[in-house]
Amino acid sequence: MIEWLVFLISVVPFIELRGAIPLAIAAGYNPVSVFTICVALNLLIIPIAFVILDFILPPVRRRVKFVDRIFQWFVKRARKHQRLSLVGLAAFVGIPLPVTGAYTGALIAYTADIDRKRAALAIAAGVVMAGILIWVLATLGIIWIRGVSP
Repeated sequence: MIEWLVFLISVVPFIELRGAIPLAIAAGYNPVSVFTICVALNLLIIPIAFVILDFILPPVRRRVKFVDRIFQWFVKRARKHQRLSLVGLAAFVGIPLPVTGAYTGALIAYTADIDRKRAALAIAAGVVMAGILIWVLATLGIIWIRGVSP
């Protein structure tokens, strides 16, 4: 059961595989399995994020003004960068930092009105890039989670 909790961190917004891979490796799981499972789960976020943005966000924005204000602030910023290329979107998602993952990539694509299929491919490429970077850094011991033992 605990294994799935470790891997489900891959789908938690703003943590995603950036936290799950080092945690799972620190817990002693096979690094190749860790990479495969965390990247696969993180890729599942892409269609889920678009569904949330299409069907859940609009009624929430209507009912919760604070959420609407945050969304409008984000849209205003995103519109300034509407010419964001797909390579730029992939690079943004591929940067292994908090808040640069698949959820944020989907939000950028949504607010900038980027074609969904093309955006999904760019976000997926970014997820794989971030996964490789985090996986290598965690496997080499350059990043780690303290207090986790196998």
